[in-house]
Amino acid sequence: MNIALCFCVRDCGKYLPDIFKNIELVKTLDVNVFSVFVYDNCTDNSQTLLEEYQQKNSKTVIVRNIVNTEKHRTARIAKARNTCLEIVYNELKDISYHIMIDCDNICTPKWNIDIVHKYLTNFDNDNWDCISFNRDYYYDVWALLYDDFKHHCWGFGKNIGNKSNNVLSVMMNDIKNKLKNCETNSIEVISAFNGFGIYKTEKFKGLYYDGLYCNVKDLLSEEDRQNTIKKFKTYNLDLELHTNEECCEHIFYHLNALKKGCKIKVSKFKVILI
Repeated sequence: MNIALCFCVRDCGKYLPDIFKNIELVKTLDVNVFSVFVYDNCTDNSQTLLEEYQQKNSKTVIVRNIVNTEKHRTARIAKARNTCLEIVYNELKDISYHIMIDCDNICTPKWNIDIVHKYLTNFDNDNWDCISFNRDYYYDVWALLYDDFKHHCWGFGKNIGNKSNNVLSVMMNDIKNKLKNCETNSIEVISAFNGFGIYKTEKFKGLYYDGLYCNVKDLLSEEDRQNTIKKFKTYNLDLELHTNEECCEHIFYHLNALKKGCKIKVSKFKVILI
């Protein structure tokens, strides 16, 4: 089996040594592991570290520098992730799974390779095409859509609630309880990432990221957005929709995957124990 680990890098030098250690853990599994790094506009030692790592692993590590002048942060990240995907889809052969991994402090702790292996071997016949994972602190509400939460968390302008009761806390607590109480190994969602996501490459081939809300908006209905407002009202949050330019790039990727019939899930298990 061939798998590809995909990383976007911008000034991640202080995290890369731990990322490299975790890649070496993945290489202990009975799979062929390719590591794809795409970097741009780095001002630290990231490029040097990546080139040194590539020299030591010349057959399995791909390092690509891109010009990235996108105005919005989410669009810049989408372009870098899409370059990873171009390599996975078109340059590497017979990739069964690609794993998108954030290359920062979120993913520097030691990975639970046993859980990764279980999902690569489809343990318990869990039916998924994309799987991300639980954490002690489920931080990534930005990429999260599920049930009646069908508008991204920063799409309410500055009016997202107070410190004790806001969009972020509501969704963090809700997804935490949902995963804690689920009777199966995973729950089905619309979009989720949480820093580490495994994808069945053949199912996602031809799909790409986009970080602009104008390109996400038409993938969900106005009724979906209004139902999201109603959902938050049950938590005593009186919100208004806000049209901002940025949107989490994972949402576009996952919504288009759903249109192809893919199942997007979150595992109750943890790959990264923080």
